[in-house]
Amino acid sequence: MRKALSAGLLLALPLFASPNEELMKKGYEVFKKSCSACHVEYMSHDEIREIRRRVLKGETPPIKAPPMNEVALRVKHFYPEEEDFIEFVKDYITEPMREKGVCMPMAFKLFGVMPPIGKGLTEEEKEAVAYWMYHRYEGSWEEMIKKFHGHGKGKGKGKGRMMREEED
Repeated sequence: MRKALSAGLLLALPLFASPNEELMKKGYEVFKKSCSACHVEYMSHDEIREIRRRVLKGETPPIKAPPMNEVALRVKHFYPEEEDFIEFVKDYITEPMREKGVCMPMAFKLFGVMPPIGKGLTEEEKEAVAYWMYHRYEGSWEEMIKKFHGHGKGKGKGKGRMMREEED
């Protein structure tokens, strides 16, 4: 009984604890080593808006993949629970494919499907980078989209051309 109670308390602790600093550091190191060649860590709404403006004019995006803040919030939209998020990221980076991806259609159109970088990572590294992604970026996809569109013409009440194209 005592063991079961102790195990239950240990499982509940992560729900109330702040992110594990050691795991966050390890995850960030994995990001820098394996992900940052394509994904920038963070882009502001204005920077993202400018890239989208340039793409709509027919220019090639100046980045190789969506910024990690966009990626993390998009994945959280579909996998809000930490455990589900981490499992999805670990699986996707190991065997990425469009059918199981959660990117906006425009992201696939611009960047394609990412390479399977997870195949070169240990389970511990995959776990750490997914944990880092989950805890590094706060907010929601809906809040990000609202802020993004709230700065443009029409004060965010309509969908811009880019969003309409992505829905087609």
